Amino acid sequence: MEQIIKLIENDLKKLEVSIEQLVTTKVGFIREIVHYIIKSGGKRIRPILVMLSSKLCGYEGDKHITYSAIVEFIHTSTLLHDDVVDNAKTRRGASTANIIWGNEASVLVGDFLYTKSFELMAEGDNFEIVKTMAHTTKQLSEGEILELLKTSDINTSEEDYFEIIGNKTAVLFSVACEVGAILGNVDKKKRLALKKYGYNLGMAFQLTDDMLDYNSYDEVLGKKVGTDLKEGKITLPLISAIKSATEKEKAVVQRVVEKSSITLKDFERVSAIIEKHGGIKYTSDRAMKYTNVAKDCLKVFEPSPFKDALLELPDYMYKRKT
Repeated sequence: MEQIIKLIENDLKKLEVSIEQLVTTKVGFIREIVHYIIKSGGKRIRPILVMLSSKLCGYEGDKHITYSAIVEFIHTSTLLHDDVVDNAKTRRGASTANIIWGNEASVLVGDFLYTKSFELMAEGDNFEIVKTMAHTTKQLSEGEILELLKTSDINTSEEDYFEIIGNKTAVLFSVACEVGAILGNVDKKKRLALKKYGYNLGMAFQLTDDMLDYNSYDEVLGKKVGTDLKEGKITLPLISAIKSATEKEKAVVQRVVEKSSITLKDFERVSAIIEKHGGIKYTSDRAMKYTNVAKDCLKVFEPSPFKDALLELPDYMYKRKT
């Protein structure tokens, strides 16, 4: 990842300046919340995809910086809304905006970022990007709603799960890459290849994220109590385990996901069921498949440092520990 960062280091510096400049509002309270959540330690993966994709496609202007910021604004908006819906208390080791400023402020600032993003796109005068991004934001909303409907439902199917993460996560990775292709004005084949690359990368990213929620470690507490489980999110490690679980084990899972507050012991019971029935390995295998498909999508592009960087990203996503 260090080599990737080094490759686009100047663009990333411009992005940080651009983010500060583009949040134009007379309401200082909005800037305070936006600054807090955007500066809270995110990896900037989605803006990086805009940058690398546009460079891969031969784009030589500077509009990719603004579109990188727009993608990050939309992502930040979804985080603000997600944390309210999930009643989340921490993100990336810090208190969530809704805990500090309240649900109402978080929702409204999330709305501000959405609308600000489309104002900036309108100023960019690229109808193809506006149309593509509008479709993506609709899908993001659909993913969030479907996830809400499936909260604590242990009968959630793999089909439901993949539809949720496809809409909730993968489409924003996908559009980040597609924006780069549009800016580079490449042919339909290359644009579609980058769109598919981003989608598969996003799927691998979310699968790995959901897997880590059951097998990562907290530096202070030891084994981490799964955030997804606490929020009633039924993800692939659990879905795959439930398929072969006994009725008694299913009853244990059902009791835990319905509890208003779960304990470390609850988490360990569910984790043991997932481990027994191979839920982590199953999820890891699926993540690897998406990782490989993502890399295959780039075959249509000529060798370049930007192609090498995009080829490296899927493996980085898959192997990460946080």
